[in-house]
Amino acid sequence: MRTALALVTVLLAGTGLSGCPAAEPAGRVTVLGSWTGREADAFRAVLDGFEAATGMQADYQGHRDVSQVLQAGIERGSPLDVAVLPRLNDLQRYVNEGALRPLDGIEGLDGDPGAGRQLIRLAGKAESDGSAVGDQHVYAVAIATHLKSVFWYDPTRLPEVGQQPPRTWTELLGQGRGIGAGGRMPWCLGMSSPPVSGWPGTDWIEDILLHQSGQQAYERWTRGELPWQSEPVRNAWRAWGELLATSPGQTARAGLFTTWEEAATGLFSSPGCHLDHQGSFVVRNYRIRLGGPSPGRFDFFPTPPIGSADTSSLQEVSDDIAAMFQDTAPARKLMAYLASEQAQAIWHRSSEELYFSRRGRSATYADPVLGRVAARLGSGTLCRDGSDLLPAAMATAFERAVLVYLQQPDRLDGLLAELDALRRAVSRAEWMDLGCDPAARQTE
Repeated sequence: MRTALALVTVLLAGTGLSGCPAAEPAGRVTVLGSWTGREADAFRAVLDGFEAATGMQADYQGHRDVSQVLQAGIERGSPLDVAVLPRLNDLQRYVNEGALRPLDGIEGLDGDPGAGRQLIRLAGKAESDGSAVGDQHVYAVAIATHLKSVFWYDPTRLPEVGQQPPRTWTELLGQGRGIGAGGRMPWCLGMSSPPVSGWPGTDWIEDILLHQSGQQAYERWTRGELPWQSEPVRNAWRAWGELLATSPGQTARAGLFTTWEEAATGLFSSPGCHLDHQGSFVVRNYRIRLGGPSPGRFDFFPTPPIGSADTSSLQEVSDDIAAMFQDTAPARKLMAYLASEQAQAIWHRSSEELYFSRRGRSATYADPVLGRVAARLGSGTLCRDGSDLLPAAMATAFERAVLVYLQQPDRLDGLLAELDALRRAVSRAEWMDLGCDPAARQTE
């Protein structure tokens, strides 16, 4: 009898209280992302669509530091199946380490022109010299795109800053000086954004570099070929410093202790600030501050060319990308679904029109301002956020240098020398070779 009781105890221990085997349900995929709160709700709607379309289950975990959580899972040998990364710069390392699973041959990705515009292809790189190891494969899908080459303003206060948005950098600089001369604050400046404070400043410098020196210089810089002490990069820092100098008092230093979300609300405060250089995702913060969509209360103009060259067709963008870390049938199904027109349509509704797609516009916009953002993303050339492409250590140093520069602009030469020293020290295997892409032509 003791033997029989022992056998029953063992069996119960393996089945749980229900008496059924404690096995993972079939058709389940685990997903990691950085979205929490309302943003997580918008993504959850996409996953609900996936579940309805496939009958599979998608379990989502949101964490602000995706890289840390993902790396811990990789080191344990048990990462979640799919991760949505807010930055590209860890992708190359994951490919080099064999942690990512290629997406070649997944049904729904192959042969879909719309999906093709979202795919990111990489090859592994040798640690010794950064040369390619083997062929390129598809390793990620851009599932949401945000426009960054924009300045936001409140049209109701337009007479305070000028009767029309500036069309050249000289006009923008003059407008900033005019606002500052009256003791008002031209720029909505906020650098704080734990755990990666400083990135709003890197966006400024990247955007200036792109529109001052053009696509070729920008791409060489993101590949680590153009030194930080080169004239194009140095000139971008100086142009930013000159622009910020139009603000009265200690505006630049105050920005160190202000979050970018807080800075954005200054656009609608008195005296507040007048111009906000921020990605299209900032519209969510504007709406929260205004208590709803509030048509006509905010608008934007594109970053104007700096100098004689016409760089108006170049646009800096950032992507949220999905990558597969466990090669399972549900994970493959989810990757194909996230790139689909059906998923993008759900994104459009659940995000209140704030998530855009590289597929091209497939929906009308209730907010005409957001319709214009979509139109910008469907024209010209899209260049990925530069610090998203830099090796992680390089991007972190860039962000810290921005914070130091705001406090001590006279240290620029030393900061650029330090960044160049790190550029030479970082393994060539960690640099990405992704260039700018022609935008997808939008369809009404």
